[in-house]
Amino acid sequence: MTAPSTDLAAYPARYFAAWSQRDLSTALAVIAERVDWRDPSLPAPLTDRDGAADFFTSAWSGFPDMAFHAIGEPLVDAANNRVTQEWRMTGTHTGEGFPPGVPPTGRAFDVTGMDVWQVDDAGRAVSVHAYWNVMTLLAQLGLV
Repeated sequence: MTAPSTDLAAYPARYFAAWSQRDLSTALAVIAERVDWRDPSLPAPLTDRDGAADFFTSAWSGFPDMAFHAIGEPLVDAANNRVTQEWRMTGTHTGEGFPPGVPPTGRAFDVTGMDVWQVDDAGRAVSVHAYWNVMTLLAQLGLV
């Protein structure tokens, strides 16, 4: 794989902005057509932009004010077109849709985690591997 034409260190900010702005076409612009997206809140990895679209829209539905906040600076592995960033995810469970079948609790959450992305030459993620504790989120929402 050749070095991407975009700055790897800038990718996490683009990804977090994609989550925060609530426009599906803008959000999908940071995700490749085929993707290996693994997140502990998902029952199985996502493999394409249709799955990514469903994930974005269900999360936005369940947590309309959800936002990601970078912690520190991204770590770049330029030789492998990878970048990682620690983050805080905050929001309030005021909508339906996520978690599936769970009515809104009205509770706020503040969870830390990190993502590792592999980015293609066009600056889109071909893999997203998220590492965070779903039980922390569920406990803060009063669901466990």
